[in-house]
Amino acid sequence: MTGGGFAARELLMPLTFEMARIAAPIERSLYASALQHGATDREVAALADVFSYDVDFQRDVRPGDMFELVFERFYDDEGNTVRTGELLFVGLESSRGSRAFYLFLAPGDSRPDWYDAEGRSARRFLMKTPINGARLSSGFGMRRHPILGYSRMHRGTDFAAPTGTEILAAGDGTVVRAGPYGSYGNYVRVRHANGYETAYAHLSRFARGLRPGMRVRQGQVIGYVGTTGRSTGPHLHYEVLRRGQQINPMTLRLANGRNLEGRQLELFQIERSRIDTMRQVRASETPAQEAAMRAVGGTPPGGGR
Repeated sequence: MTGGGFAARELLMPLTFEMARIAAPIERSLYASALQHGATDREVAALADVFSYDVDFQRDVRPGDMFELVFERFYDDEGNTVRTGELLFVGLESSRGSRAFYLFLAPGDSRPDWYDAEGRSARRFLMKTPINGARLSSGFGMRRHPILGYSRMHRGTDFAAPTGTEILAAGDGTVVRAGPYGSYGNYVRVRHANGYETAYAHLSRFARGLRPGMRVRQGQVIGYVGTTGRSTGPHLHYEVLRRGQQINPMTLRLANGRNLEGRQLELFQIERSRIDTMRQVRASETPAQEAAMRAVGGTPPGGGR
């Protein structure tokens, strides 16, 4: 402070860059365990996105399961993560088995995507859980209705989440309805290819500009969790319909979006080997890390095709 005023100066904090690797068991939650080991919200959200096509994080993932992340990290002289860069690898061992995916920008693509060790896309035609961080509160099938008080068929899946939580389009498609719809409250229905549709009910509000006839892409925000219509609390009611009939989203088996071939597959294998070499180098630093690497899978350097 000088002459009644304040003098400011910029302090440049030296940062260290590393290719960070986290391989650890899940303790209380995947989110808490990842942050404890130096990841940020960004990496956890990306992992959830990659596995959202075939993993139910509420039922399939338990304490003791293993996870692995490889990402660019910048940290201060006390070892605290200041910021992170690109996430290159995600792995998860759960009750559904071991799955691992690599980030790869295929020639001709405008953005990178995730592929397993054989070059098969992590993406599916439809997402199993079109919402992040929610709790599955009611499954598909017969149940005692919480408001009406008698048993009836529940033709969708309910995900409990705070009001305002983002709801994502489960797949590429066209909006065919967006507005109030009886007991469903604020409601969106999207038509996809091959006779499939998805529906999203009890929304608090719609994404800006959403309207019938609009094209949406998989993962795009289409609305926000609410409790409109016949509802006891904030949640998403999610339905998958095949040729007009509701089916169980949790047991849906659909083909993956893309398989790399030819030159694209060759370039992917080179990038996969580079990432696996980084994983192996970091894993060799401690026996525990090496054991965790074997648990979540992927392709060891020199392995695969």
